[in-house]
Amino acid sequence: MHYFSSHVLQRRVRLALAALPLAFLLNACGDSYRYMTSGEVGWALKNELRDNRATQVDIARLTDFEWDEFILAGPYEPAEDICKRLRIATAECHKVITTESIDDGEMVMLFRHKGKVVHIEKHFRFHGDFTPIPDETFTPKTAVFNVSVDGKSASGQSWLKLAAAKVPNK
Repeated sequence: MHYFSSHVLQRRVRLALAALPLAFLLNACGDSYRYMTSGEVGWALKNELRDNRATQVDIARLTDFEWDEFILAGPYEPAEDICKRLRIATAECHKVITTESIDDGEMVMLFRHKGKVVHIEKHFRFHGDFTPIPDETFTPKTAVFNVSVDGKSASGQSWLKLAAAKVPNK
């Protein structure tokens, strides 16, 4: 009986020790998942707001592709509604709008160049919340947003709101 108890205890200790790295890995997976589903612009926005604590963010400085329109789609906004806003034919809609928000905590960022969608990705509102969604389409010169703290998130961190800045005509 003593052997059995000791053997079972040793096995449980080995199992617990083996599970420890997995727990750390799963914790890191949250960031990996958010990066993979968010995309390069959303992650750059997260770095500016959360890591660098920017009080204003210029979307054009966070992109490495050419665009002339920046459009935001809110949580749960279906592809069909986005296509209507962008005047994309129904037959082409799901070929162009390849991702949709399916959660309160996410929205979609779209970039167009000469009328064609050149980049689309999910954006996690925790990284910077654009809601209420502005109706306007932004250009590289006007896609500048002021950052303010609007309470706390469920995790106790600051909830960052992004509001369109008044950009003087140049």
